[in-house]
Amino acid sequence: MFHAELDTGGQAEAHARTIKQEDGSLYATFLHSRPPTLETSAIEMIIGLHKLFPGFRGHIVHLSAADALPVIKSARADGIPLTVETCFHYLCLTSELIPKGRPEFKCCPPIRNAENRDKLWEALLDGTIDCVVSDHSPCVAELKRVDTDGDFMSAWGGIPTLGLGISLLWTEGRKRGVKPGILLSWMTERTAKIAGLQESKGRIRAGMDADFAIFDPEETFAVSFLVIA
Repeated sequence: MFHAELDTGGQAEAHARTIKQEDGSLYATFLHSRPPTLETSAIEMIIGLHKLFPGFRGHIVHLSAADALPVIKSARADGIPLTVETCFHYLCLTSELIPKGRPEFKCCPPIRNAENRDKLWEALLDGTIDCVVSDHSPCVAELKRVDTDGDFMSAWGGIPTLGLGISLLWTEGRKRGVKPGILLSWMTERTAKIAGLQESKGRIRAGMDADFAIFDPEETFAVSFLVIA
């Protein structure tokens, strides 16, 4: 399993040298410090390792950059055993809508723009991305700096979306005409298979673990902020 960010060109280091002149309460400041090239560079390296050591399979955790999708598709076409996940927040949020001084939205890799989000949805639907996970990463409010300076660069990087995941994915999926069974497959059957748990989890069948969640697709509620802990 690979967290796919690799700074081969010095982008993050160069940005760090100039960060004092930029407004850390702006999401754009943090976003510019982690460009899509960090993800594509890491994934290209991982694919190169696959070619050297074809006996192992690899899994890319929490993909956020749609720029990496052509590389992933090419590797798949070459028969490389590579699986990929993305997260609820990359499919539901966009960088354009993140307010100033609200670092509860900080995560790594970062949430990108609306066009990027749409491409991630397309990749899920065509099978390039295998599954959707939470990358659940809660913390105490103080580490998010919400009530102090709202500085994205200093705040803890992580989003606690586990409890909201089904509702978030259903809300966005319904806008795109995605049927509930497909959404559930991304979160259950496919994740179980990747983890090697397909004989006990991911489906409703005799002998499988009885893991159930009761969900009302017509129930509505508003989320005005993300719960920190």
